[in-house]
Amino acid sequence: MSNENVAILMSTYNGEKYLEEQVKSIISQDYTDWHLYIRDDGSTDSTVNLIKKIARDNEKITFLNENKPKNLGVTGSFMDLLANTKAQYYMFSDQDDYWMEDKISATLRKMQASEIDHMPICVHSNLTVVDTNLHGDSLMNSSEEHWSDFKSMLFANCVTGCTMMINQELKNLLDFDKVKSNKLYVHDWWIALVAAAFGKVVYLDRSTILYRQHQGNVIGSNKKTTLFNKNEPFNGRVIRMVKITSDFWQAYGSKLTGQNKNYVKNYASLVQHRNPLWNLRIVLKYPPARATTTGNLVFGSIVVRDYQKLSRLG
Repeated sequence: MSNENVAILMSTYNGEKYLEEQVKSIISQDYTDWHLYIRDDGSTDSTVNLIKKIARDNEKITFLNENKPKNLGVTGSFMDLLANTKAQYYMFSDQDDYWMEDKISATLRKMQASEIDHMPICVHSNLTVVDTNLHGDSLMNSSEEHWSDFKSMLFANCVTGCTMMINQELKNLLDFDKVKSNKLYVHDWWIALVAAAFGKVVYLDRSTILYRQHQGNVIGSNKKTTLFNKNEPFNGRVIRMVKITSDFWQAYGSKLTGQNKNYVKNYASLVQHRNPLWNLRIVLKYPPARATTTGNLVFGSIVVRDYQKLSRLG
């Protein structure tokens, strides 16, 4: 495997407690042709001073917004990092995990084995859920909890951002000027949707990181990612699914074809109609992917019940 330029994008927010340990795991990678870009999202603790020290001590680390602090939120911060860096491949890093020594090399091998004719590709992997002291051996995903087709990805995200690698061809499809990233729900779902629609989502069936779970996590992933997850209100997930579909239609509707276009167009239209029976007809005609018949009926009932909320999204 020849060396390729990998940009690692890390967003921080009040991350002083675990930041040095995470950076150490990146520095200790068996693959060395990487550069770490850190963007702070408005920390109020000593994170900024810590980043300055880390960047000063290692030429492979850049504090991207040292003189321009601004809170953009998690998604906005990662998308800003992606928009303002240049490499052949990009990886996303949380501030509090711990990377296995071969995370970059293993992911890059999977990426290069999947690249054909400059195809846009997103590679993601499994992860090990651990406690604050990095103890634990529970894998987040079972063999059935990952998928790669666009229709399934539209209804539920299975891609965890801190395990992702994307290539430059996929980044080229992300219209940073057209899409207001600070209004996107999550960057990993959005990027995975673009990859599934116009390229390929590839799963590396092994863990590449220790994913630390603690009270200060901005986004936790010890919960499942399916649409019918009981760990959070179902109607909220339906609303978010319709919102991201509406945004995707505005950004990429003209480029979609076939069944993918039909699904996105019709679910995006739910934000424009105030007739609950019309909304229910859409759900019955274009049933959610990866759902049971009971799940479809529940989904439809939520759309009918919350049609006024859906209309306000528009």
